Amino acid sequence: MTQLMGGENARLSWSSGPLTVYMLCGLQGAGKTTMAAKLANYLAKQGKKPMLAACDIYRPAAINQLQVVGKQVNVPVYEHGTQDPVKTALEAVERARYLGRDVLIIDTAGRLHNKKNLMDELNKMRRVIDREFPEADVRCMLVLDATTGQNGLAQARAFKEVCEIGGIILTKLDGTAKGGIALAIRQELEVPVWYIGVGEGIDDLQPFNAKDFVEALF
Repeated sequence: MTQLMGGENARLSWSSGPLTVYMLCGLQGAGKTTMAAKLANYLAKQGKKPMLAACDIYRPAAINQLQVVGKQVNVPVYEHGTQDPVKTALEAVERARYLGRDVLIIDTAGRLHNKKNLMDELNKMRRVIDREFPEADVRCMLVLDATTGQNGLAQARAFKEVCEIGGIILTKLDGTAKGGIALAIRQELEVPVWYIGVGEGIDDLQPFNAKDFVEALF
């Protein structure tokens, strides 16, 4: 099972390009906004220069929340106030490049995997960034609640189809849930877990460790 999850040394590799773009996607309530700030905080401590982009235009509270947590971790937040998340994302990439930031974390709106119009919007965001900024390393990251059961596999399958998710952040592993669905996703879709959320604090984000994860399952 440890080998199935990528082996003991499974780690997210960094691109040598000027900018890495993380698009956080997933269902509403999975913890994307909180996780965006935790990821920015973690990467800043690793010597990276992250920036946050508020592209959840359907939930004004999410924009406010991102601005608050951005200040807490001393990471700039880009928000345009426009009703066009794709335009906001593009402008955020331009801003990140102008400011010399090497990581942009985009907080996208929560969406059900079976809502075609919202999934098409996510797909368009990914395609437009790829087209306009071919030098950027764009990685879609699925934020998945560890309490999710078999429905998590359907979520991962749908999100991978529209934006080619490269990895998973498994949240809420501080409760009784063990996140076993991640095994099925890795086996069927070959999508690795990159990070895990183990609490509500800003520092409660850890790189995924396959050995520790499998031991915790048992």
